[in-house]
Amino acid sequence: MAKTIDDELEQYTRDLWNTIMRIIHSFRSGSVLREDIELSLPQALLLLELNEAGTISMSELSRRLKVTQGVATRMMDRLLEKGMVERERDKVDRRVVLVATSQKGQELAGEMERTNKMKIKELFTAVPKKEREDFLKVLKDLEQQFELE
Repeated sequence: MAKTIDDELEQYTRDLWNTIMRIIHSFRSGSVLREDIELSLPQALLLLELNEAGTISMSELSRRLKVTQGVATRMMDRLLEKGMVERERDKVDRRVVLVATSQKGQELAGEMERTNKMKIKELFTAVPKKEREDFLKVLKDLEQQFELE
């Protein structure tokens, strides 16, 4: 019987992984990114996180994104080239680099957020309230488990 549970869990894991990847791909190729602005999905996620956070240090940003400071710095460099972010040294501790979205970055992040919320609302319109609440609870539980790792 344990083998049956393992087989079922293996199939569930495969199905869940494939579904998550297709959803991510749908956001990548659809509503998350504007086609006229060349942003990778990680760059878009950084821009959205930074826009929500306001001005923060690079170390805090990399912690929030769960990437190394080197990876965050490379993404920031690309967004800086596109005029989406601003970077400056902390006036108190010059070793600390502070980052924030530029006006252009704020506008794009706001547009992406509105577009995606509208898409999610559209997708969940036909889903009963109880199922939406259960789905959100499962996602929040998973998020909490990832935070503990």
